[in-house]
Amino acid sequence: MGAHTGYDYSVLDGEQRIGRTRFSDERLPGVWLWNVVVHLTAGLRMGSAKDLDTAKADFKAAWENLKARTSKDELAAAYKDMNIRDDDDDKSPDDK
Repeated sequence: MGAHTGYDYSVLDGEQRIGRTRFSDERLPGVWLWNVVVHLTAGLRMGSAKDLDTAKADFKAAWENLKARTSKDELAAAYKDMNIRDDDDDKSPDDK
């Protein structure tokens, strides 16, 4: 898991944000909700779990399955569509 606020976590693959896991106390009993945020033709993956460890395992399994059915080119295009900033923005003026 990556960055978090309270019980709301961004899920990263390397430096790429690929999903979210959060505790939802709007439901009784509260549950952990997870979802893959990379939009692929293989479909959007989401689910819920009774605890964080199960949510993490379920997310990982769904992500690995989704990646296995997705070409590298399609995944790269989906990442590009998600990342609206220019990659050159992270480089120092000397690197441009």
